[in-house]
Amino acid sequence: MLLAHISDTHFRSQNQKLYGFIDINAGNADVVSQLNALRERPDATIVSGDIVNCGRPEEYQVARQVLGTLKSPLFLIPGNHDDKAHFLEYLSPLCPLLGHDPENIRYAVDDFATRLLFIDSSLAGHSKGWLTDNTVAWLEAQLTASGDRPTAVFMHHPPLPLGNAQMDKIACENGHLLLDLVARFPSLVRIFCGHNHCLTMTQYRQATIATIPGTVHQVPYHFEDSRPYYDLSPPSCLMHRQVGEQWVSYQHSLAHYAGPWLYDAAISCPIDER
Repeated sequence: MLLAHISDTHFRSQNQKLYGFIDINAGNADVVSQLNALRERPDATIVSGDIVNCGRPEEYQVARQVLGTLKSPLFLIPGNHDDKAHFLEYLSPLCPLLGHDPENIRYAVDDFATRLLFIDSSLAGHSKGWLTDNTVAWLEAQLTASGDRPTAVFMHHPPLPLGNAQMDKIACENGHLLLDLVARFPSLVRIFCGHNHCLTMTQYRQATIATIPGTVHQVPYHFEDSRPYYDLSPPSCLMHRQVGEQWVSYQHSLAHYAGPWLYDAAISCPIDER
């Protein structure tokens, strides 16, 4: 298993730039091209929310066009910037497991050694996250059915504060309900989120919980300064790989840089050095 995990693509309408100067559509097209060019082809690509920036149909048209060129199956969930009805209308053809009910977006993927559960943590009209009673009940049923099989949850909002002054106030407000399931079900070992536009990791009982970077623009982590910063530090994604019985996640840069080169001992330690 090899999964490419990107997040917070924030597509804009055709010929529109994010914040008036970030060509996010071109940046996302570049990301897709990079993923398609990987020597090791991912078995699937995950986008964990905020597919578009303003929830408009014309933004989803661009998103569908660009994401539709991915050469691997696509698993999607919405974020707080998404309009759920438009999200399903335009993106369900790319991810049929999404279904057609904007109030109940959740599904399971059983194709890999680790079960993948995708849930919607967005709350219409709000930046913060919220898990509905139906979502929590569905998760409980899925985890019960999983038995001892390792399980990972993908959602947009992190389910607990991470010490990020800007983003903690709009995390998943009732994320403790998910943490209660972590405590009850040892098989729940990973929770991966978007939303925070930066790589942040913590541990809750047996579960590793992480937020991942955005594809094009990032949000710097500040513990005390809660002003709404953003920057163009290099984009990256996470790659999730099954190595034997272990799930291994590693950061994969989406920036353009020199290399890679093959290591050459003669260059590293020249014999004529004095």
